[in-house]
Amino acid sequence: MTPFPKLFDSYVKVTRKQLITVANGDDVPICRSRNITLESSIVLKDVLYVPQLTNNFIYRQKLTKDLNCSVTLLCSYCVFQDFATRKMLLIIKGVVWVVSTGIQGPKQ
Repeated sequence: MTPFPKLFDSYVKVTRKQLITVANGDDVPICRSRNITLESSIVLKDVLYVPQLTNNFIYRQKLTKDLNCSVTLLCSYCVFQDFATRKMLLIIKGVVWVVSTGIQGPKQ
């Protein structure tokens, strides 16, 4: 999810109203969806555009499934590696990890 529309080359408007619940408990709308290509040619699939957010959010489970990779969490960064080749795909530094006891996806 991202609040930054400039990350999209193009996008598809959401045809039905979908909401997500943010940290303060408010429900905010998902406006658009599309794939985003990162500098390293990694494609993030079906990224949601949510203008009310203040940061980008990546769901580790979805990303590792889409890229068929593993993730190693270290003190100040994490490394995503391809399962088959063990090639490093992505290194994310300086992130904030949010731990939740429940998972809440998009609301219909």
